[in-house]
Amino acid sequence: MLEKSISQAVEKGMMLPLMEEFYTIQGEGSHTGKAAYFIRVGGCDVGCHWCDVKESWDQEKHPPTAVEAIVANAAKYSKTIVVTGGEPLTWDMGPLTTGLKEEGMQVHIETSGAYPLSGTWDWICLSPKKMKMPLPEVYEAAHELKVIVFNKHDFAKAKSCLL
Repeated sequence: MLEKSISQAVEKGMMLPLMEEFYTIQGEGSHTGKAAYFIRVGGCDVGCHWCDVKESWDQEKHPPTAVEAIVANAAKYSKTIVVTGGEPLTWDMGPLTTGLKEEGMQVHIETSGAYPLSGTWDWICLSPKKMKMPLPEVYEAAHELKVIVFNKHDFAKAKSCLL
């Protein structure tokens, strides 16, 4: 019964498969150099061969963690929060972003855009992947585009993302 209630809490976004969380300096994009607290959520089915966090793919390897605990931890470190993964939009981000916003935090996401947006975001970094392209509404909502270029084909795909 406990396992079923945990599963239901994950489905509702009240718990998330938390891979790791850490305080650091943002190293990419428009917010490079800004101190931020990163929340890395497990689970990703996009499957990029060059992914630097393949450990995040299997959600079963990451303990379901209550959103309240994640928010409380984040509040100790920074007012800028970056939610990443895996692919965070695999999950309902509404409860997490609501909790973070209630604490007065600026909430950023790094996403492939392959799933519908959920949650309330101050900054959306869209990183489209050719294996599972972003939904049009995520393109429209994105503040910045980050395209990984591994080879010449990726470069051509990156150019097409800008058009």
